[in-house]
Amino acid sequence: MIFDQYQGQRVHLGITGSVAAYRTLDLVRLLQKSSLSVSATITSSGCAFIGPLTLSALGADPVYTPDYSPVEQPFAHLSSQFSPHVFMVAPATANILAKASSGIADDLLSTQILSYPGRVLFAPAMNPNMWNNAATRHNIRQLRDFGHEIIEPDSGKVACGEQGQGRFPDIASLYYICLRELTSKDMVSTKVLITAGPTHEYFDLVRYWSNPSSGRMGLAIALALWLRGAEIHFVHGPMQPLLPLPGFHIYPVTTARDMYDKCSALWPDCTLGVFSAAVADFAPEKATDLKFKKQGRSALQVKMNPTLDILAEMSASRARDQKIVGFAAEAENLEANASAKLSTKSLDMIVANQVTSDCTPFGSDENQVLIMDKTGRMEYLPKLSKQKIAWRMADWILEL
Repeated sequence: MIFDQYQGQRVHLGITGSVAAYRTLDLVRLLQKSSLSVSATITSSGCAFIGPLTLSALGADPVYTPDYSPVEQPFAHLSSQFSPHVFMVAPATANILAKASSGIADDLLSTQILSYPGRVLFAPAMNPNMWNNAATRHNIRQLRDFGHEIIEPDSGKVACGEQGQGRFPDIASLYYICLRELTSKDMVSTKVLITAGPTHEYFDLVRYWSNPSSGRMGLAIALALWLRGAEIHFVHGPMQPLLPLPGFHIYPVTTARDMYDKCSALWPDCTLGVFSAAVADFAPEKATDLKFKKQGRSALQVKMNPTLDILAEMSASRARDQKIVGFAAEAENLEANASAKLSTKSLDMIVANQVTSDCTPFGSDENQVLIMDKTGRMEYLPKLSKQKIAWRMADWILEL
């Protein structure tokens, strides 16, 4: 998901000598989709993996290279061109971590790190033995003590063929971490429970009752609140897997009962609940471990019972200081039905969208919604990206 409200801000990338350097090119593209300016410094070892011309061709500007002359450009590390809002070293080798933790400034990138007044984000990539080495662990602790952020590398098979922690983090994760660094933290003290996606209610081994929800609206809300500083607990039904992010906890579930149980466990420790999941209203009374056969049947009857109303249950059990936001998909009388649900379920805020045969938000990247709260405030949002709607919802939540 692309959030595009960052025009006029700059991200500077430091690229060091790792085989993962080529993946930084995809990060440049993603950042530019958010209207960000991107500049870069590439070390001599980094140039062995990707060329400065490639970075320039993708729009990075300026691109600092090992060819800069200390005589002709003695203050390159302090120039007005080097004034990023975010400074990320990606990939960060064990060597650059050691230099930065010791204050060594023997090339342009290490000098830029030492002179940068803010915190630097390091995205390490290296052999697992190097990552686990006592010297590297010491350097990481030192950098964190200095106030810098170390983004934990992924685990798995690395370029040399060994298994373990040391893989370059996923590019989408690095993209969101850059955006979080740029975003005002007006929700930093908020702990949020968010539900998203459909539930699957199985009646035999392979068949289930469900709906076409993609979970994109819930994910957009979760990311918007996380970017603004909230701690997220994301309970989701079957949907596209999510990426690991610091402070973004993921709990996959399948059925309405699973979702209810997980929400019941998490809700007492949260300050805000956003219940956007399209939970199945009914579930089969019995499920079989076999697969129903068509042969010999003229019909198939499955008795369905109502599922637990997760939104109503969480609202009824909440503490006085907990805020709760619900969703409604309505086929008719949008405003009246949303207002009734807001009242009967004692919600602080509700987001409603119209569902008709020729207009459905399910599976779409866009939505149009009605937002209202218990004070009577109301706003219609026209068809917008789900990210833009999520951002506006976050503004509303701040005023609850």
